[in-house]
Amino acid sequence: MATKATAFERGLRRAEWFAAGLALFVFSGALFPLLLEGGDGMLDAAERSRLRMLNLPVYLLTFLFLARRPILLAIAMWRNVPMVALVLFPTVSAFWAISQSVSLRRSIALIMSMAVAYLLATRFSPRQQIVLLSGVLGGATVMSLAAAAVMPGLAMMPGEGGLRGIFIHKNVLGWVASFTVILGLAARQDLQPAMRWGGLGLIGIGAAGILLSGSATALLSALFGWLTFLTVRTIARARGMARLAAILVLALVLVSLAALLFIGLLPLLEFLGKDATLTGRVPLWHLVDAEIARRPVLGYGYGVFWSEANPIAWQIWEEVGWQAPHAHNGYRDLLLGLGLVGLALFLIVALRALQQGTGLCSAAPHDGWLWCVATIGTALAMNLSESTFLMQNDLMWTLFSTAAITLSLRHAQLRPAIPRHSRLQHAAV
Repeated sequence: MATKATAFERGLRRAEWFAAGLALFVFSGALFPLLLEGGDGMLDAAERSRLRMLNLPVYLLTFLFLARRPILLAIAMWRNVPMVALVLFPTVSAFWAISQSVSLRRSIALIMSMAVAYLLATRFSPRQQIVLLSGVLGGATVMSLAAAAVMPGLAMMPGEGGLRGIFIHKNVLGWVASFTVILGLAARQDLQPAMRWGGLGLIGIGAAGILLSGSATALLSALFGWLTFLTVRTIARARGMARLAAILVLALVLVSLAALLFIGLLPLLEFLGKDATLTGRVPLWHLVDAEIARRPVLGYGYGVFWSEANPIAWQIWEEVGWQAPHAHNGYRDLLLGLGLVGLALFLIVALRALQQGTGLCSAAPHDGWLWCVATIGTALAMNLSESTFLMQNDLMWTLFSTAAITLSLRHAQLRPAIPRHSRLQHAAV
C-alpha cells in the first residue's frame, strides 16, 4: 500500500512539473501567437481572444495543485504582504478607473495568473526553478535558433531585420534569451558538474538569441542582470568592514555608470546605428509624463489607460503616429495605472527582495539564490524601455514575482543560517 501511495505521489509531482512548464510556455508567448498572426506580426481581437482561451487550462491545473497545500500558500502570502497588497491594489483601482469593466477584468486575470508564481515559489526550490526554466526558456531559444535555419521566412521579422524565432516579435525572443543567459550564470554556481556544464550551454544559447534578435533592450537587460549577479555575489562573500567597503565601491561604480549612460546615451545610440529617440519612445514619454502629472497619486486605474475606451490614449496615438500598446516603460505604466501609491508598493517589493536575496546568498551561495536576485535586476533594467510590471499572463512578470515570493518564503526558513551582520540589515525590513 505504501508503494502505491509513493508511486501516486511521484505521478502527481511529475504532473506538477508538467503544469508549471506548460504555464511558463504559454505565458512566454511562444509558438501559438506566431501560428495565429496573419503574417504582419499583429494580432486582431479575435486572435487575441483565442489565445486567452489557452490560459484556462493553465489556471485550472495551477489552482488544483495549489489547493492541495493551502497552508503553504497562506504562509507564502503572509511572508510577503507587500506583494499581496501590490497584486490586490489593481482590483481596488477599479473604483476610480476611467473604465471600471476593463480594469476589473484585467485585475482578475492578474490575480489568476499570479497563481503560477505562487505555485513555482512554494513547490519548487530555486535550484528546481533553474532546471524547469532552463527546459522551457532554453528550449524555446533553441527552437528559435533552429527555426532560423529550417524556416527563415517565418522566423525573421517581417519588413525588418532581426530573428523572432518561434515568437511573434524579435524583442520577445530577446527577452527570453536574456533570461536564458541569467539561468546559465546561476547554473554555473551549482556544485554539480552537470549543472555547471549545462549553465555554460545556456549562456551560449542565450547570447546567440540576443545577438540574432537585435534587441537592444534584451542586451542591456542581460548585462544589468549580470552586473546584479556580480554585485550580490561580491557583497555576499564579504564580511565585516570588507562588506561595507564592497557596498560603497559598488555603489560608486553604479552611480558612475548611470552618469556615463546619461551623458553618452545619444552618442552611443548613434554609434550602434540606433534611433536616438529609442524608436519613438522619447516623444511618447513626453506625452505620457504630462498625463501622469494629471493623476499622480492613484493614476487612471489598472490596465485602462492604453485601452480603446480611453480618449486620451487615442490623442497620444494620433500625435506620435503609432498605436503604442503601453508606455514602453514599466515605471511610467505603473504611475499611469496605479499612481505613486502603486509605484511605492512595487519598490518596496523589489528592494525587500534584493535585501533578502543578498542574505540568502551569504547563507547558501550554491542553492540558486543568485538566480532569484539576478531575475529582479534583469526585470528592473528591462522595464526602462519595455513594460512588463504587473502584466497579466506575462512570463516576465511571472519570473519577477516568483523570485520575490521565493526569497521572502525561504528567507524566514534559512534565517538562523544567515550571518548576524546580514540579519541586522534585514531587521529594518
